[in-house]
Amino acid sequence: MKELRGRTALITGAGGGLGAYIARGLADQGVSLALTDLPEAPVDGLAAELRARGVEVKHAPADLTDREERRRLLAWAEDALGPIDILVNNAGVEFGGPFLESDGEALELTVAVNLLATMDLTRMVVPGMLDRRRGHVVSVASLAGKVPTPQLTSYSASKHGVVGFTASLRAELGDAPVGFSAICPGLVNRVGMFGRLEPYIDGDADPPMGTVPPEQVGAAVVRAIREDVGEIIVNRRPIKPIILLNGVAPGVAARVARLRPMRDFMERMARARRRYEEVSPPRR
Repeated sequence: MKELRGRTALITGAGGGLGAYIARGLADQGVSLALTDLPEAPVDGLAAELRARGVEVKHAPADLTDREERRRLLAWAEDALGPIDILVNNAGVEFGGPFLESDGEALELTVAVNLLATMDLTRMVVPGMLDRRRGHVVSVASLAGKVPTPQLTSYSASKHGVVGFTASLRAELGDAPVGFSAICPGLVNRVGMFGRLEPYIDGDADPPMGTVPPEQVGAAVVRAIREDVGEIIVNRRPIKPIILLNGVAPGVAARVARLRPMRDFMERMARARRRYEEVSPPRR
């Protein structure tokens, strides 16, 4: 989809973190925006900022774990702005720490938001895109969806699912006039999981693979849509050799993930998460 001006986009998880930067990136291209997040997430300020950039912006709350709310969300977005040309599946949750200490509710929520909602919204929006012969679905995955990630096992599993879902859709609908892209950021500073935990990390907060600013993720979404790129890795330091290693020798890649620098950092992240959750309990 080379020309974005005048198109419409629905962005989930728009109330904070990467969603705001994705929305800014699309607004700068002249895309009208339907924004959604949980009822308690602040969206009014972002919506006002984006309108000042000259685009139409609507926003409404939605709980993506509810199938009927997902259906109502799409109906609301199309009623507010017209047919959806771009769907950005950005909403996500993550529960870190040792996998065996996780509970069933957290596992179900992780899969429901990160994977099931992504698949179901895509399933509902793509038929209209095919009828209109234009559209693009961007799903925000993670570098954790490409390589083994200790202390983030359930999150990593859900993001591997998003990567596989996107690749499979490109294979199944590759001749159709609709594109599918997965964006795989590493650790993002200032916002998101790492941004929340960074002040609580003991010692050096710079991870072995570095961090990226959220603006790069917004730019990657725009590029993915314009150029129909199936997958974009957003990371400061070279990571593709490790991704390749995981594909050809997963046992070796798992051992690399257990090397002291990565293991020590992930353990410090887990401790930071516990400190953070003492003041901000995770949503259940």
